[in-house]
Amino acid sequence: MKRKSIFSKVGLTSLAIVSILTLAACGGKESDSKASGDKEGNETITFINHKTDWESNGKWDEYITEFNKDYPNIKVEIETIPDYAGQIKTRMNTEQYGDLLMIPGDIVPKDFELFFEPLGETKELEKTYMGLNDRSFEGVQYGIPTQMNATGMVVNMQVFKDAGINEFPKTPEDFIVALETIKKETPDVTPLYTNYAAGWTLSNWDFLRTGVSGDPDVAIKLAQDTAPFEKGDTMYTIYDTLYQVANKNLIEADPTTTDWEQSKVDMANGKIGVMVLGSWAIPQIQEIVPENTENITFQTFPAIAKDGKQYMGIAGDYNLAINKNSKHKESSRTFLDWLINESDYAIENGGLSAVIGGEYPTALQASQEAGVVLLEENQAPEGKESLFPEVNNMSELGIGSTDLEKQRIIDAGKGNTDEKFEDIMKEFNIRWAEAIETVGNN
Repeated sequence: MKRKSIFSKVGLTSLAIVSILTLAACGGKESDSKASGDKEGNETITFINHKTDWESNGKWDEYITEFNKDYPNIKVEIETIPDYAGQIKTRMNTEQYGDLLMIPGDIVPKDFELFFEPLGETKELEKTYMGLNDRSFEGVQYGIPTQMNATGMVVNMQVFKDAGINEFPKTPEDFIVALETIKKETPDVTPLYTNYAAGWTLSNWDFLRTGVSGDPDVAIKLAQDTAPFEKGDTMYTIYDTLYQVANKNLIEADPTTTDWEQSKVDMANGKIGVMVLGSWAIPQIQEIVPENTENITFQTFPAIAKDGKQYMGIAGDYNLAINKNSKHKESSRTFLDWLINESDYAIENGGLSAVIGGEYPTALQASQEAGVVLLEENQAPEGKESLFPEVNNMSELGIGSTDLEKQRIIDAGKGNTDEKFEDIMKEFNIRWAEAIETVGNN
């Protein structure tokens, strides 16, 4: 599906966006579909991705039909994987991981060159695209985001209004009070649904860090802070809120039996008040009950930064990359560029286009009206691109990559274990400090 109006030269309109990247221009050369193929110059490429819903509902077929109007000699075979992050990494132990794919979230930057074809120099690509930080190493770009996502809270505002709350809270304390009010006034509603059992959703809490801190350097500072889980710190504030909602029984009765697909239905029907997710979830929920579309909004985490403003972190979704072993690299690049530059992929998935000046989704309008500033994290300084993921992996805290420690916090809050929140935070500090020391000595 071809995008109707992008490439505006103005900034991202009146929605205040602080982008810490030098924002900028596609580096791909014009692709030649005859690089390798049959006698007529036809090629077939395989695109592996996680959008199983688009395969089942025919959306990918629509996109490929649209693409082939401009590039009839490139056939695109779609292969979708339900447990994408886990299964694609297994495939990457071989050379058979498609021609075009989405980069798994926990590949450390220094390993990009082992798996992916360089897409150009980051400085040049910055002139056209946002969100290049995570998939760049030593000035070389290996991936481009399919879309930019905001991370915050999917909210059914009708649930809040039914409980007498007309504005979304702006502090953690007021947020807890609001959820308690919802529980009291509408006992059949789950104030906040954690999706504990899904295995991936709780990682969204970690990505709240940019918005809560209001600091574009929060990740690199975190990687150098030997005690980032002290009271008042960004990660403490986030995890304490998660603990509080569990401790006060403001979440699902039995978190271990949560159902991701059903949670979207319940949110659409006003049975859930809040879920911590990316903005990509908005259209999935809205389409379930179209007449309730206006009820489903996207809000930032209820926190005010030191400068008195509210921020919402934005970052790239899955990045498209080309298998370095592919025999169809130029045709793969042609489809990559088309999907990001010309199609409606980002908008249809509730995201912001990675192309500077692209349209932003209606899901973010509530935050815009509230004066929330969108903030993208800075790229780590040269030579430290792998520092955060290495410390994170060494600590095994799984910040932004696994749900285990967030589940542990919920279990403690629910009283399913004897652990105390403060003790968990002390342990996190110890593990993080030890990881920083180990990584520094390697």
